[in-house]
Amino acid sequence: MKQYDREIISIPASGTLDLIYKYDIHAHPDKKGYEYKNSLYYTFRGKGGIMERLYVIEEIFKLNPYDINMINNTIHDEKWKQRIIRYIEERKNTYGFNEPNTAYKFYILKFFIELKNKPKHPKQANHCYFTINELLSGKTELKVSNENTSVSYSNNSAFMAEEVSSNSTYFEGSVQKVLVNKYERNSKARQDCLKHYGYNCIVCDFNFEKAYGELAKGIIHVHHIKPLHEITNKYEVDPIKDLRPVCPNCHSVIHSRRPQYDIEELREILKQTK
Repeated sequence: MKQYDREIISIPASGTLDLIYKYDIHAHPDKKGYEYKNSLYYTFRGKGGIMERLYVIEEIFKLNPYDINMINNTIHDEKWKQRIIRYIEERKNTYGFNEPNTAYKFYILKFFIELKNKPKHPKQANHCYFTINELLSGKTELKVSNENTSVSYSNNSAFMAEEVSSNSTYFEGSVQKVLVNKYERNSKARQDCLKHYGYNCIVCDFNFEKAYGELAKGIIHVHHIKPLHEITNKYEVDPIKDLRPVCPNCHSVIHSRRPQYDIEELREILKQTK
């Protein structure tokens, strides 16, 4: 279980944005002023404060970009090493490294999702923080909330889950938290739920693939009708009766109250606000 201080960090990329997109690498001097809070997702602001992509971090290395021996001795994954070396070579010839006698932190990025609405935050020169709901709200310009969204997260992907050998019986373990939602540990139960209900949110009918295209195919949360925090032991779950597909926004609202909102109640609230 990994702990995170914020959901999303937004970083001004200046002249390095093209290098970030080309190599999936971000680097900054390891010194005061660059103290990032530990964040689940990373995004980078280009001209006008526009954010286009969301990333997760695979690994972080502290390196001197001018010391090839240090790079060779520190990075053992050959693909990562070659990406960093190519990034360094191109950055030396373009944006440069303004702190030649300072170690740099190098972030190995993994692309997560394209931000179709390209939200922007043009009025801040340093890094800031957003929630996932703010970034995916559909707004084109965002104000910084810097909300204290401490989160916990298991494994390396919000959509990874635990497989079981049984084809007809499914068991759920204890709750784990992903962003502001409950983490469904049994992938077979999730698959059977989605096979029955499809990938549209059962509350608002939002579909990630229709909104973002092929890259977002299959993205959806699966909600437990019976809250997992009320279950202390494993239980047999029926994917049709006990689970429903919901988008992150609706899932967040469902769990914003104790007792949680039920599906029909939230549908009615949504109708009244339209």
